[in-house]
Amino acid sequence: MEAGQRAQLLKRVAILGAGISGLACAHRLAELQKQHQNPAQILLFEASDRSGGNIQTESRDGFLLERGPDSFISDKPWALDLCRRLNLEPEILETETQNRKVFVLKKGRLFPVPEGFYMIAPTNIRSFLMTPLFSLSAKCRMMAEPWIAKGSVGLDESVGHFIRRRFGQEALECVGQPMIAGVYSGDPEKLSLRSTMPRFMDMEHSHGSVIRALRAQSKKQDALRSASGPRYSLFLSFKNGMVSLVSALEKKLPPDTLKGSARVESVEYDAELSKWKICFAGGRAELVDALCSTLSASATGRLFKESDAAFSKELSRMNYESVATLNLAYPEKALPRMLKGFGFVVPALERRSVMACSFSSQKFKGRAPQGHQLLRVFAGGAFGKEFFKKSDADLKSSVIEDLKNILGIQGEPLFCSVSRYPDGMPQYEVGHSQWVEGIEAALTGKKGLFLTGSSYRGSGIADCIHEAEIQAQKLDYFLAVDMGRRMEYR
Repeated sequence: MEAGQRAQLLKRVAILGAGISGLACAHRLAELQKQHQNPAQILLFEASDRSGGNIQTESRDGFLLERGPDSFISDKPWALDLCRRLNLEPEILETETQNRKVFVLKKGRLFPVPEGFYMIAPTNIRSFLMTPLFSLSAKCRMMAEPWIAKGSVGLDESVGHFIRRRFGQEALECVGQPMIAGVYSGDPEKLSLRSTMPRFMDMEHSHGSVIRALRAQSKKQDALRSASGPRYSLFLSFKNGMVSLVSALEKKLPPDTLKGSARVESVEYDAELSKWKICFAGGRAELVDALCSTLSASATGRLFKESDAAFSKELSRMNYESVATLNLAYPEKALPRMLKGFGFVVPALERRSVMACSFSSQKFKGRAPQGHQLLRVFAGGAFGKEFFKKSDADLKSSVIEDLKNILGIQGEPLFCSVSRYPDGMPQYEVGHSQWVEGIEAALTGKKGLFLTGSSYRGSGIADCIHEAEIQAQKLDYFLAVDMGRRMEYR
């Protein structure tokens, strides 16, 4: 067969968005294509001039700034597995053992989260009873959790309702809400327990109590640790920042896969050609055999506005919160009362511009020059909309003033950078899992269309990688069947 004929027969796959989901999907599809000897042309389109999406690492004056995510978690194995396949394991950086402590702001003062406290549940009774973080009545209410009746099986409820039902109102306001905000930037009264914290739902139904489940789990983990030896810490990063993962994925992609500055304006299915038509800004169009969007659900919905209004409307039902990340550099002498820990969270009741603060230079090595500290602040979210709306200058001023009051900082920062993510945090509200099922049902009637990304089954890096690799396998299978080839998958 001539080269020109082979090129005509070569299937073409378009992946929209070169964030972590798009990169992971393209990389895994390339792996599978090579493994199954099922070649296709993979096109990864990115609207901006850089890949990585929210992952952005910057070196500045000896500081290593993370403008987006600063780590991934090890208890979900998919990111770590990818790192091993990319030969990135030698670059992995664990958190500083001596600083693994988190604080909560209460009435202007920082209190450490009690030892053994897991998100909302105490497991170390002595440490819990000694903490000034909760009132005596709240402690009694929280300790009564093992005797609270189980909720209805299969019923999706809000995270706020679950915490209040099992641990009480003060537990929700003091720790539950700020901890949830630190992860999802959302309102626990709206967020779905099933979609954001399914582990707690499972704990309640398997053991009748979160506290009982955590104690049983702790004993099991202790046994596993003694049998298997040391493991990675929960949070992991890289010596040169999270951009290392992006760079490694880029290098492993087939030549000419990544297409930057390619803003997609609309997509539609050409039934006559059995192909997807992708229309770009400027009037250019591409025809492909399969299409996978890793963009947010709302952004994907906009692409279908003209060609499939009903599908577009359904995708657009997803809600989002906006967040700003601020990196502030200080000389150590400016923080005479600096605490040893990973950082702190701030309950909405405190009415501060700071939603959470990470002590970056105490969390990971190499984030600040000797004699300096790097702080990473989050502002905005469900309870800080007024702060996100401020100008960069006003937001900086509010955050710097709050940090002075909370940490006793003396003087101004050496620099303060602001990164904004409007509508950057998808909100998995009550009923989210049913919405996802509805979207997936709609996809069955759309040949060659696949969706993945943070809008659907997990917004963390590990979740995004996992779901992207699942879609890559579906793409590979679709192409094989479409070409009439029989393949076996393990």
